Amino acid sequence: MPLDPALVGHETAKELHTIAAADVRQFAEAIGDTNPIFRDSAHARALAFPAELATPTFVTRFRVPFHEAGLDLERAQVLHGEQVFQYSRPLHVGDQVEVWHRVASLRQSRRADGMAILTLETLGHLPDGEHVFTGRATVIVRDTPPDAGADAAAERPARTPATPDGTAIGPLEKHVTQDQIDAYADASGDHNPIHINPAAARAVGLDGTIAHGMISMGFLGQVATDWLAEPPTPGAWLARLRARFQSMVRPGDTLTCRGVILGHVENGRQSLQVWAENQRGERVTSGDAEVIVPPA
Repeated sequence: MPLDPALVGHETAKELHTIAAADVRQFAEAIGDTNPIFRDSAHARALAFPAELATPTFVTRFRVPFHEAGLDLERAQVLHGEQVFQYSRPLHVGDQVEVWHRVASLRQSRRADGMAILTLETLGHLPDGEHVFTGRATVIVRDTPPDAGADAAAERPARTPATPDGTAIGPLEKHVTQDQIDAYADASGDHNPIHINPAAARAVGLDGTIAHGMISMGFLGQVATDWLAEPPTPGAWLARLRARFQSMVRPGDTLTCRGVILGHVENGRQSLQVWAENQRGERVTSGDAEVIVPPA
C-alpha cells in the first residue's frame, strides 16, 4: 500500500533525555571502542571537553517510531540505505537534549511492490533551543506479502569503488560475533528479530542472523575518532558522519575498516573518506566524515 504523502512534515512529540555515562559506556563497549574519551571524564577534560563525549553514532539510541511514519513492519520491508549524523557541537555526558523525529521526504514509485524512499530525521536541541545534532536516515520501503521469503531479504551486490588519493588512516579490524550483535541490540534498543533470532531471520529468507548496519557505521566513526586520538588533539571532534549500507554483515565476518584524509584542513574542518570491507574484500559500508580540528 502506498505511503500517505501527507505524512511529510509530521513531527513526533519532543522527549527530554539526559546523556548518561553508563549508556555511553555501554554503547562504546557494544561496538568495541576503547577510546577513553568516551569513558573517562578526566581524560575528556584534559582534551578541553567538560565531560566524556558520546560516540558518533550514539544518538541512534533515540529510536524512530516507525508507526508514526505510516510504517507497519509486519506488512512492509524496510531497508536502511543511508544514514547521516551531523553535530553542531559535541554531545557530552550530562547534556539534557530534547529529541524528536520528523518525516522529511517521501518519494513513492509506481512499482508493483509499492517501493518508496523515505527520509526520516532525528533532531536534538538543548532545552534553550540550541541545535546539537540531526540524524537523517534514508530507508527503502516495500510492501511485503506474507510469502515474500527470500525476496524480502534480497541483498544488493557489494561494490568496491576506487580508493581516492590521500593519506591512509587505519586499518581497524573487527571480528563480528553474535554476542556483539546481541550487545548492540541492547545498547541501541534495536531488537529487530533478524539480528538476534536465527529462526526469525530464516523465516524471511536469510541463512541466519545479520548484524545491524549501524554496527558497521559505528566502526567507521571509530576509524575517525581513533585517528584524532593518535596523538590526542585537544578540542578536536567529529562533526559529521555519513554511511551507505552496501551489503549484509553476518556473525563470523571480519571487517577491515580504513580511511583516507582528503585534502587539507579548510576553515577548521578536515574531510575523510571511510569504509569497511569483509574478509572477501567486498566493501560492505562506505562513507565520509568531517572533523573539527582547532588551530594549533
